Amino acid sequence: MRIAVIHHSNDFSNDYAAYLSALLDETAVENNYVIKDYHRLLFDKEILTGENIVLHIIINAENSFAIHYWYSLKLPSIFKKYRIEKVICQYGILTSSSIAQILVLPDTALLSPNKKMQPWQKLAAKNVKKNIAAAQTVITYSQHAKNAAATISGNNANKIAVSPYTANLLFKALEWHDKLYIKSRFAENKEFFAAVLPHDDEKVFTELLKAFSKFKKWQQSSMQLLLLPKEDAFAETIHEKLDTYKYRQDVKLVNDADKKEIADIFAAAYALIHVSPQDADLLPVVAALQSATPVIAFSTESLQEYCGNAAILIAEPGYETLGDQLTQLYKNETQRAEMSEAAIKRAENFQQKEHAEKLWQLLNEKL
Repeated sequence: MRIAVIHHSNDFSNDYAAYLSALLDETAVENNYVIKDYHRLLFDKEILTGENIVLHIIINAENSFAIHYWYSLKLPSIFKKYRIEKVICQYGILTSSSIAQILVLPDTALLSPNKKMQPWQKLAAKNVKKNIAAAQTVITYSQHAKNAAATISGNNANKIAVSPYTANLLFKALEWHDKLYIKSRFAENKEFFAAVLPHDDEKVFTELLKAFSKFKKWQQSSMQLLLLPKEDAFAETIHEKLDTYKYRQDVKLVNDADKKEIADIFAAAYALIHVSPQDADLLPVVAALQSATPVIAFSTESLQEYCGNAAILIAEPGYETLGDQLTQLYKNETQRAEMSEAAIKRAENFQQKEHAEKLWQLLNEKL
């Protein structure tokens, strides 16, 4: 079967699309599929041969007109040219093609249109009910997201499947002596909290620093804060804020860590601080669970579903409460140990091999 996967070149906020693509590619290769890139085919003037193919197509469309053009005309033409049999639409938008299409709902935010949305989000939100009805299958990241989609889609709940985030096997619990080594490498032999932040989210960054300040003020501990950017580097404004931060000597920006080092940092962390307001931002949380690391986060429906007792979930976002919870967990070793055990149990629900196989079966279902 020839499968096409649709991407958007100018959007980096869709973590679920990136996650699904990577998982799909890995599973496809295991099933003797060949991974191809549409623009590379054009550049190399390559003729596509063979039947077991996953073709990635990146859309470079920044405005509504361009997005409509790609989904209504350009993509169907590409499908015909390369004899595509099934399409994975990762951004909640179906093409006008009549071939089988799998719709990905990457965020429940698409179910509630607002004026601040990007053009592709507005198009997806406007037609979400119609697209769910027309899709062969709908894939989303949590039971909460499935329930939310089912609420607005009438009698189509049976076609909505949950394929949750899972973490690479590099993320695992470490023995205490291994943790000591990681602390010596990254945190001057001190305990540390870890946090993953978008490079340009200045507001979230500022709230996190305020919460850490409150913690340091009351505890006077040597605890450090390690920050891992989602992108290659933090925005310049974030560097400037950190330069004037009172406790800057205890905050480390880890910009160049590879996957193994990131996994080690997660496993050695006292806790993961997860301050994203997005319901679909769950990959760091799954990685923490698999690393037996407690989570402190601002509550969302999907976070509750994923974490259970492995997380301290704060009902109302705010640095004051976050700072209080950091202090509480630091002072209560028994609570931390219980949360670590709970994390290991929760991680059993998110085994990558199991869900990769389920995803592959879903993609290969016949009409």
